[in-house]
This record gives sequence, C-alpha cells and structure tokens, in this order.
Amino acid sequence: MATDERLRAVVLTAVGGRSLHGATYAPEQQQRIFHRIGQLAAAIHTSAAPRPAAGALPLGKLGRHLDGARAHLAPGDADFIRATAEKATGLPALEAVPTHGDLQLLH
Repeated sequence: MATDERLRAVVLTAVGGRSLHGATYAPEQQQRIFHRIGQLAAAIHTSAAPRPAAGALPLGKLGRHLDGARAHLAPGDADFIRATAEKATGLPALEAVPTHGDLQLLH
C-alpha cells in the first residue's frame, strides 16, 4: 500500500484469495484465517505515520447505529451508550491512522 497526499491517492496491491462470505472452515483453520485478517488490518493501520485527528467525534452517526442495533440492546443500553459517548467528547483527540473501513465477514 502506498499513499500520496498531494494527489489524494491510495494504491493497493491485490491480495490473492477468495471471499470468506458464506464459507465455512474447521475451527483451527478459521483461527488461522482470523489471525491473518488481523495481521492485514494491522498492516493497514501502520501503513502511514499517525497524524493529528481533525474535528470532533462523529456523534451524528450514533443515533443511526443505535437504531440499527435496537433489536440487540437491552433496556437502558441506548441511554448508557449515549451517555458514554457524550463523556468521550471531553477527551483529547486521538491520532488518525489509515483504516480498513467496515471490516466484516457477513453482509
């Protein structure tokens, strides 16, 4: 992976393999796969030097995410999550690093 801030470009090298969506593996093979996924995600996170984060926490998305998770939340969970997120707004900003986006196996 390489980046060019002036061009605002990211160049990725394809990783061979096939999609894991819908695939089933023995537990020991699945453990190796998840270990490799973790290594790939770590490589993405460390592919460029950290930089100061810009802006505040994206709390505007919190309501949307809570709405999507509502079926999985116990009574009071949403209030607890909102209160915790509000407290986090007073914390110093974290450094920003490259991320992999929405890394998940299921759609």
